[in-house]
Amino acid sequence: MGKTTVAALLARKLASGGAGTLAVDCDPNPTLAEELGLSSLELTRFSGDGLRPADGTLELAEEPQLVEVAPHLHLLGGPPSETPLSDAVARGIAGVLIADRFDSTVTDLGAGPELARVAVGGVLNPADLCFILIDGTRVAEVTANRIEAACRAREVESIRVLNRRDEAADVAAELVAELKVEGRDGSIRRALRPGSA
Repeated sequence: MGKTTVAALLARKLASGGAGTLAVDCDPNPTLAEELGLSSLELTRFSGDGLRPADGTLELAEEPQLVEVAPHLHLLGGPPSETPLSDAVARGIAGVLIADRFDSTVTDLGAGPELARVAVGGVLNPADLCFILIDGTRVAEVTANRIEAACRAREVESIRVLNRRDEAADVAAELVAELKVEGRDGSIRRALRPGSA
């Protein structure tokens, strides 16, 4: 169990508290649906054809098909395809374009600092907060340092989280405790709790 498992549990936890939550699978190897009890193979593909240029940016040419996973929880995912990175980018952009319809958005990005550098705080994911899962290994530390640098460059706060693989539900609950969802504007801010910096 890794980042996709925790992303799914985080989305479920936010939704179970009544927050309208959008889960976006922005990974070229889309498996967020499976972590939410669905099959990616059965989802409708959303590709770049669903977007069109508009005034120097992009807008939806067609609505992405969202799947209601549970009350207050919708998924924007897709099946594996011949153009996995392109489809992941299209889903990410579509997620940004519809995010204001929800209280919170959880985006499952592809692993590694390269995608984070492009996505975090950018067109794919104008995040308020980026959780970086680490497993305590030296390789994970090096990768986390690079992801944090990408977050700083985009002025996105990041928090390292030890991914205790046998305790994914507890990890997700701790992440929710770090958040406070504010209103219908889709913003997520860190909760101010006694003892937190």
